[in-house]
Amino acid sequence: MSTSQLRDVATPREGRTRQLTSFGRDPDRGGTFLGTRPAAARRKRILLAAGETHTMARIEGAGVITRLWMTVLPVGSRALRDVVLRMYWDGESAPSVECPFGDFFGALLGRRLSYVSEPLAIANGAYVCSWPMPFETSARLEVTNEGSTPVDPLFYQVTYSERPSVDHRLRFHAQWRRQNPTRRGSPYVILDAQGRGHYVGCHLFTQNREWWLRPRLNQMVFPYGFGLGLLEGCGSIHVDGETHASIAGTGAEDDFNGAWYNLVNGRVSGPHHGCTVRDLLRARVAMYRFDISSPVPFTKSILVAIDHGFENALEGDYTSVAYWYQAEPHTPFAELAQPIERAPSSAALNLLQSIVLLAAPALVAALIFWVVF
Repeated sequence: MSTSQLRDVATPREGRTRQLTSFGRDPDRGGTFLGTRPAAARRKRILLAAGETHTMARIEGAGVITRLWMTVLPVGSRALRDVVLRMYWDGESAPSVECPFGDFFGALLGRRLSYVSEPLAIANGAYVCSWPMPFETSARLEVTNEGSTPVDPLFYQVTYSERPSVDHRLRFHAQWRRQNPTRRGSPYVILDAQGRGHYVGCHLFTQNREWWLRPRLNQMVFPYGFGLGLLEGCGSIHVDGETHASIAGTGAEDDFNGAWYNLVNGRVSGPHHGCTVRDLLRARVAMYRFDISSPVPFTKSILVAIDHGFENALEGDYTSVAYWYQAEPHTPFAELAQPIERAPSSAALNLLQSIVLLAAPALVAALIFWVVF
């Protein structure tokens, strides 16, 4: 809880807090729970068959969703990328939120990790969202299993505050994007939105796809950065169609409030920024930044992008989730990629290069020993 929230915590509140959960929604469904069939346990969870859509919440009237909690089996589940989360406000036909379930909460590698920020957290097997999500006439939250196998169990809680009306004219939005591989000479686009609102931040994942262990050896440091050279790319934000970016950065990790390829502390979990993955051997990095107190406003459009390597010279696998608020209607999102296309790319290329680089001193020493002795 931030300092401003603490100051405000004694202020009287209107409305009534309610919660919708998975309890009792699917009590007589087939299948087992953890290999057994205890009826009480099955009452608490949802079984989501392949291709099935389940409505977690359908709310009529005005209100604000204040908390979304979800969980699946912590191991051996493909649900993080196979299950897609969609949210609709005020009867709209196109979702304002469309994102693979795990990515929405920050698990951009398709596997569970742990971090805690103010609006989003993954901790102790739970996935928690605290972004406020206002609506005037209705709200609908759905999950769809786009994979080929059932997801069982799925648990959830949707907490919301009923209001006589809401004075918020902006609605919460989140969009998943991926480009694999990136295109040389063109930056990776995190968000391209039309309308009026403000941008509050994103999760970003980068995976190197370059042969950096090769002549000329002096280029291993720059621009390849021993596989982390993608972080030499700078972020930019163009507002309302401007030619020159209002906001331009000095490097990817710098723009996410880190420095020096995040080598000093590695993984960091802060309220508004952090590094959730820093894998040197696999050349993988995941970061987040949320500008909650000072979001970037726009009146007509906003374009948020980031270079992949210095001057977009390096090839990588980029995935992101952008979060923003805007007035409706919004431009419908591009069709979401199929599950097989959402799978993370292999890190074998980077592992091979890292092993060779680490083994090189030992091989040189062995050669010298063999020649001398």
